[in-house]
Amino acid sequence: MNILFYFLTILVVLALGYTALRIWRQKKSSVQNDKHHGFRPRIGFSRLDGMESLSLLLENGIHQHVWAEEIEIFLTDLVANNQTADPTLRGTKKIRQMVAHRDTLPISLAEVIYKAAGEPQRKYSSVLFSKLRYRVGEEWFEKELEACSIQMLGLTVSDVRRERRLVQKLPVPEKTKEVATIESK
Repeated sequence: MNILFYFLTILVVLALGYTALRIWRQKKSSVQNDKHHGFRPRIGFSRLDGMESLSLLLENGIHQHVWAEEIEIFLTDLVANNQTADPTLRGTKKIRQMVAHRDTLPISLAEVIYKAAGEPQRKYSSVLFSKLRYRVGEEWFEKELEACSIQMLGLTVSDVRRERRLVQKLPVPEKTKEVATIESK
């Protein structure tokens, strides 16, 4: 009985140590990579108009106002049927709002994702990449948010999970490649 107790105690201590190390590394890397580490945009859920909606949550923890200009989304690995339009796999949501110190601003992304997926009438899923453009003072910034696997039914979200595969960069849309080729000629 004592051996089992000691084994479980050691197992719990190791699990707590591992969890603390992961949290510490995540905070350390996010602070080093981000000039405004108090401004925390993320993809999550919010209650808008009485229903839960997939949203961009802009949480401002810095002592300045942040002007949120727009978020650009990109969809990859789209699996959809019964679409009413051709999927563009990208979209832009204009925000153009100020986020005050100690305030959180939710911005619904359901419509822009739905249109980028080609307005499917049944369940669909994809990997969502996003890039937020914002201004602090007179300086402009772009921040790539974590990639998410999403499952939706029309404008309603059924599941959102952080993409666990190693994702280093946003996918470059074909339009951007064409423009870059034309400009280089």
